Amino acid sequence: MNEELSGGFKKDIVGYCDPLSALPGDSISFKLGAWNGSGEASAQIVKLISGDDRPHGTGLIESPVEELESVAVEHQLLAPGSYGVVEDLPSITEGSISLWFYPTLLRAERQTILSTQGISIKISESGVYILGDDGDVYLEVELQIRRWYALSLEFGASSKLTLTSKPEGLGDRNFTLSVEGSGLSASGGSLYLACLNPGDETFNGRLQDVVVSSVDRVVMSLDFSQAINSQTIIDASENSLNGTLHQNPTRCVAGVEWDGTVQSYHIDPDHYRAIHFHEDDFTDAGWHESLAWSVPKDLASGQYALKVTLRDSEDYIPFFVRAPKGKRSKLAYLVPTASYLAYANQRMNFGGFFSKPTLRHANDAFTYAHEDLGYSLYEYHRDQSGVHFSSRLRPILNMKPRTGTWAFNADTHITAWLDAIDQDFDVVTDEDLHVEGIEALEGYQLIITGTHPEYYSTRMRDSLEQWLSNNGRLMYMGGNGFYWRVAFQEDNPAIMEVRRAEDGTRAWIAEPGEYYHQFNGEYGGMWRRLGKPPNQLVGIGFAAQGFDGGTYYKVQSGALDPRVDFIVNGISDVSQDDTWGSFGNQGGGAAGEEIDRFDLSLGSPAHAVILATSENHRPGMLRVKEEFHMMEPPTNDPKVRADMVFFEVEGGGAVFSTGSISYAGSLAHNDYDNEIAKLTTNVVQRFLDPEPFEYPG
Repeated sequence: MNEELSGGFKKDIVGYCDPLSALPGDSISFKLGAWNGSGEASAQIVKLISGDDRPHGTGLIESPVEELESVAVEHQLLAPGSYGVVEDLPSITEGSISLWFYPTLLRAERQTILSTQGISIKISESGVYILGDDGDVYLEVELQIRRWYALSLEFGASSKLTLTSKPEGLGDRNFTLSVEGSGLSASGGSLYLACLNPGDETFNGRLQDVVVSSVDRVVMSLDFSQAINSQTIIDASENSLNGTLHQNPTRCVAGVEWDGTVQSYHIDPDHYRAIHFHEDDFTDAGWHESLAWSVPKDLASGQYALKVTLRDSEDYIPFFVRAPKGKRSKLAYLVPTASYLAYANQRMNFGGFFSKPTLRHANDAFTYAHEDLGYSLYEYHRDQSGVHFSSRLRPILNMKPRTGTWAFNADTHITAWLDAIDQDFDVVTDEDLHVEGIEALEGYQLIITGTHPEYYSTRMRDSLEQWLSNNGRLMYMGGNGFYWRVAFQEDNPAIMEVRRAEDGTRAWIAEPGEYYHQFNGEYGGMWRRLGKPPNQLVGIGFAAQGFDGGTYYKVQSGALDPRVDFIVNGISDVSQDDTWGSFGNQGGGAAGEEIDRFDLSLGSPAHAVILATSENHRPGMLRVKEEFHMMEPPTNDPKVRADMVFFEVEGGGAVFSTGSISYAGSLAHNDYDNEIAKLTTNVVQRFLDPEPFEYPG
């Protein structure tokens, strides 16, 4: 298979791994795919220190760990599209099929609602089709999107198809149409929902109450309101012909009965007996293993990658090695893998979300060319519904070095700084924190976040808060953190869900009545609207967003408070006339991109010290949407600022928060000899000192 990418870029090899984080002695499975003809790829394990290879960046810094034998790489398919399957349906010569369907995307091409041996039910923009081995039935009707239709098919020696619409309002049309046709029979075997076969003629829309009957009994009656948090579909008939869902179609969605009187399936599951399928759902590539690697038992915790080269193309597949209990250092870097999933393969900058389409490197070009890699949580399905799920079980082209400095690659500014100051550290991922809870943080005295820990599950947030209240010290090294609540699939935490409810700075909003996560039943949306603003945890919260350049921090009177002498130690002649961070490789300043501010009304601790506050932001830096209530955002806005804060926590712990995604991009300036690097290193050194902080007053 040969492929020419836009911009003349070439990308021959991509891959992913499972698991994403491992302990010494564990095995990691790497799944690789070749895109311009199979071949033998060279492979080595490297430690990733910095991935920012821009001319003005920190540089690509890696160190070899182990040279591996060459690995044979073949092309592996990407096959998006969610569907359901029920095995072992019995043969039925005379009977009926009934269901409700709700199309969300109609074309001239056919989409299959249901298919079993002998009968398939299809729709297009011009009608409903029943295709059988012995004859076909066609009902010409102009279907509409986002309308429920009841379909009934009686089959045997002859057949009858009946279609009834459910009006959406007083002015909507209401009709019942029917047509008779030749004989049909179902030969049994596998029954597919929302596709003809996996990946073929996938249906875009919702299904509900799929019932198959013979003359004298119900053979199968699927109730999608049961096991709603799983990938199992329940047959409520006495035959228990349960089925399985693939590629995570969206459950916990409004069905035929939903009328706005309930907002949660906990109250009345009958309102949520539907499943929404998409032709572009994609949460598991299902690739076969290309090679397995056992983590050496003496390998230090850190950020690593499999580096593979096929012809003149290379790829990095990052993974993380943890430290076992009893062998942990004092410091852990908490890798924001939940945010990496949220932004996985995001195409916003390709499609004009912030700017004109720009392809900067081969990883961009490959992502742009392959929507079949699946979407980020910032995009829409082709039927214009928001993407609820993201997964690491697929190639993620922006979670690696040599990509844009957002999320993963921006976070390597932190690992490069820790390496530059010779600071030992372990790594813990968001997924580890979610799965293990506070045990994942056991033994660590200091936790350092990434630049953008935006997405947090309830267990993650509660565990971090509990750890912090027990003499923990936290350095929040970014902006827009702890913003969205997410859920992980219980039996497969590689898959993450978001419901963007009510408000917030976001690309889409969840449908009415669909604000609760299907994975755990929790209400979705912003932590701020759930009664736990990030200000309560780290002293500051999301204030503004802008991507037209960064600025500096102006020193505040708090920097002269004796409680923070350890932070400003070595920074000469600190005064309120000083500025910090008027430099950096992220927009030219330490305060930029997304910034957080101190706000007592949102739970910022009254005793917190504000060391510095940003000023002179560019026109594109605008207050977050949830904070203005009319049609236009405020101008000359004093709440558009980043606040650098410190505060003590009862129990001996403390928090230092930078308030800016761009902050870490200033650490390396002048070979790490600058006030941002100095004060941040000072915080590390004091936070690693076991002497408890004294809680004031």
